[in-house]
Amino acid sequence: MKNPKVSVCVLTYNQENFIKKCLESILRQQTNFDFDIVIGEDCSIDNTARVVEKLSIIYKKINLLDNKINLGPFPNFIRTLKACKGKYIAFCEGDDYWIDERKLQKQVDFLEEHPEYGGVSTNNRWFFENENTYKNSILNEGEITFETLSESNQINSQTILFKKELIKELDWMKTLKIGDWPLHLLVSSQQPYYRLPEITTVYRVHSGGVHSLLKEEIKLRYRLEVLIAVLEHVELTDERKDLLKESIRNTLKKLIAHRPDDINSMRQKYYDFGGTFLNKSLLKSYIKWHIPNFL
Repeated sequence: MKNPKVSVCVLTYNQENFIKKCLESILRQQTNFDFDIVIGEDCSIDNTARVVEKLSIIYKKINLLDNKINLGPFPNFIRTLKACKGKYIAFCEGDDYWIDERKLQKQVDFLEEHPEYGGVSTNNRWFFENENTYKNSILNEGEITFETLSESNQINSQTILFKKELIKELDWMKTLKIGDWPLHLLVSSQQPYYRLPEITTVYRVHSGGVHSLLKEEIKLRYRLEVLIAVLEHVELTDERKDLLKESIRNTLKKLIAHRPDDINSMRQKYYDFGGTFLNKSLLKSYIKWHIPNFL
């Protein structure tokens, strides 16, 4: 498809049990415009590639990217985003799925009517596979700014649709371990998101999900990498740079509290980003580390 209005970016790796449901939920979208599905299948070692190849023969909307070697999640993320040709890009991981057949239509209509926004998200539903239970995740409708997102990622990636023109340079993201949050920060640094109230998607929580199984210290390190990369590579006002530095300092304080092996370098980073020694959390961690029996 040469000129789709929307390209749906789908990343998949070792998701043979989920990918068919994901793709079929996208194919059921009812729209008055053309859309395609761009799939970054990263050389799975299960039958994921076979499932996707069969569907791509049946459905012409599916564009399966050619890949001979495993790229890893984030290089695969970047190359799949770059292959999207639509005016707008939506996103869905291969183990998640959509439940509102007018999701794309509602989101495109909103952005066409409100060009001051760079993207639009919705609410979602969590599916806990081990317990076979669902839980709705409901956040307030309204504007989502860069300032809000710099504190934490408050957008579920499978709910988004955003303007492709806002993500021209992405290579700086290749080494990061989190893909959606820096993407949201990049978009919202130019125009805010807007959250619609509807629940349109399901996020699957299962044992194969990587991020949910990580230890808190590792999550903090990944968060730190994102904040520093955005500060270094995204064009920001001085006020937003200061806001990111504050988020970096807060993340470093939490990381230092875990007493990591490289605690001295973490402390130095804290000072490099404007932290002071006269900080209660930092001082307490210093005493615990160097005088363990003092407290």
